[in-house]
Amino acid sequence: MAPQGVAAHQLGTCALQDDLKAQEYLEEQKDIFLAHLSPLLVDYIWQKEPFKLKAVVGDESTPHHLHGCTHFGDNIQDEWFVVYLLCQLTQHFSGLVAKVSDNDEEFLLIEAADVLPEWLNPTTSENRILIKDGELHIIPMPTSSKDLDWLPLFTPTLQEAIQAIHQHSSETLASAEIRKVIKQRLECYPEKITQDFHSAYCYIPAGLAVALTQRPSLIAAGVNAFYYRDPDDLKACRSFRYFRPGTRVMTLVKFTRCLYAQLVQQNFQPHRESGWILPSSSNPKHKAHELGMKLAHGFEILCSKCTNPNLQNGESNDNRNIPDVRLQRFISTLTDKGYFKGELEGSVLYNEHLAKAKQYFKDNLDHTPCNTEQLGCTVLDLIHQIPYSIEELRLQERLLPPEDDDSWLYVSPQEVDAMILKAGGKDPSRCEKSFDPNQVSNSMKSFVDTVSDYEGAEFPKECLEDDINFDSTGFIHAMNKVFEFDEISSDSSSEMDEYDWNSSDEDTSRTSSNSRSEMKSYLKEMDLELSKTTLGKSFECSNKKSKPPRPPPPQKISESLPKKSAPSRPPPPPPPKVQPVPPAESVPHNGSKQSPDDIDDEDEGFRPVNIDVNIVKNLLASHNVQPGQPGPATNILSSMGVDLHQGKKKEMFMNRAGSK
Repeated sequence: MAPQGVAAHQLGTCALQDDLKAQEYLEEQKDIFLAHLSPLLVDYIWQKEPFKLKAVVGDESTPHHLHGCTHFGDNIQDEWFVVYLLCQLTQHFSGLVAKVSDNDEEFLLIEAADVLPEWLNPTTSENRILIKDGELHIIPMPTSSKDLDWLPLFTPTLQEAIQAIHQHSSETLASAEIRKVIKQRLECYPEKITQDFHSAYCYIPAGLAVALTQRPSLIAAGVNAFYYRDPDDLKACRSFRYFRPGTRVMTLVKFTRCLYAQLVQQNFQPHRESGWILPSSSNPKHKAHELGMKLAHGFEILCSKCTNPNLQNGESNDNRNIPDVRLQRFISTLTDKGYFKGELEGSVLYNEHLAKAKQYFKDNLDHTPCNTEQLGCTVLDLIHQIPYSIEELRLQERLLPPEDDDSWLYVSPQEVDAMILKAGGKDPSRCEKSFDPNQVSNSMKSFVDTVSDYEGAEFPKECLEDDINFDSTGFIHAMNKVFEFDEISSDSSSEMDEYDWNSSDEDTSRTSSNSRSEMKSYLKEMDLELSKTTLGKSFECSNKKSKPPRPPPPQKISESLPKKSAPSRPPPPPPPKVQPVPPAESVPHNGSKQSPDDIDDEDEGFRPVNIDVNIVKNLLASHNVQPGQPGPATNILSSMGVDLHQGKKKEMFMNRAGSK
């Protein structure tokens, strides 16, 4: 298993069998492979360590191969760029097989986890996942005795895995779904190499500006030194031996997006004794001064760890010799690949490309991991080698191209959701669905109507479509046993029971109807009382519907008939005096109920509570309290098949619900 943040890769072939010539052959193949990839690698800025290859002479279980480890740190793009490079090599060189892994082991399978076969897991995938001809190959498990002739039953060695893929390429080719996922992850290359760069203005010391212009890849070492600093490192930044602020010039520095984000997002104040003073935050050049100050601190920390006395005294010390044969072979391959872009030999641009190629080849001569001491010495060596004039550098500030926009640093929640969908192989535009608020209330009603038992409630999507079968006879028998009732015997029943049952059914139906009517009246009175309280005002109510005019009371029959003459009668006696009726509040409740019409007359402004709107509004309010985290509202809604992932949808419906 590779260390944290390190991608380990191997390149092997079955063509080499002679152990005596293995080392020479592997070194030659290494130069050819690096030359083939050099147009992609020369200008690439690695987060920690560059892509390197080392010749490894094999033994009985391990074939002769080229091995490499790339420390990608916090930039996951470096790891996938390594995968792209391996695919390019295996696609161009026939018979070449590659293997790549990190601390998660087969991370390619993690990318395609949704489409993997059931048998493939971390315990069965060791040495079974390789790359050949630019495609992913998976060595399957044997399913019959015939498969044992070429498929290893247990964990195969790297030699056995390479032989199996060479001899049975069609059988080991991964499924189309798995290969599609990996290709989607790599389809952004090689365009993404330049898209991942970010150029920004920085006020930095003149010597550092010259070094970064000559070797842009050194920016990673300075940013990492600042980003991972400790209190002991900052002791070197009090006096600034190498990068004093008095020599600052404006220059355009090339970062990767990861390095730029690491530098920008860290708050840092320089020590008072350092001499670095920043302008106010309202100054248009404040960001350039701040970035330059952070870079100067990083490179001061880096160079302070250089223990070479010659470099500290201003002397160059790059004594690494380049073998002429290997260098000429490397340059010849670069020429065939069109690296020099048709420039005439000896021209200015040709010499610039040649210097970069030689430096790249020199850095890849050995496979020793890069350390801060070596990188600090490299920076000092460049400063001492290249002559420069501070006045000329300040005059060139007017000719600098514009810096890049860094708005990509600030991503909205909707853009994050789209990135997640795209990373999962889904089209964000197709996943955008219209949000129906009725779905929430209908799902809640369906949930309330479902059956629950001691194991919990059955959610709507989990309920079975079959009707519930209820055995009434078995239920009565069980209840009689529990409460020790006498068993009902059919012999003890009267012949007239059937008539009693009919009468009982009618009474039960009448009683049930009366009970429902009384319950509705009670509920309406309760709603009326609650509507006047603070609790009642917190609910969302339905719009008041216009009530039709009440018909006039019917007239008496005698009044509707025409009046006729009648004999005179004595006047009736005066009515008895009636005591005044006290107010309605003082009348004791005697069990009589108010009719619905009386309730409506008592409060004309009463509006019934809208249950659907209140359910949805409360669920959405609970969902908003848990920003992206699991909680009761999210669990309930997701179990009903309702997805409120988009914040815009929630805001839209909250406005709609509030207007009802």
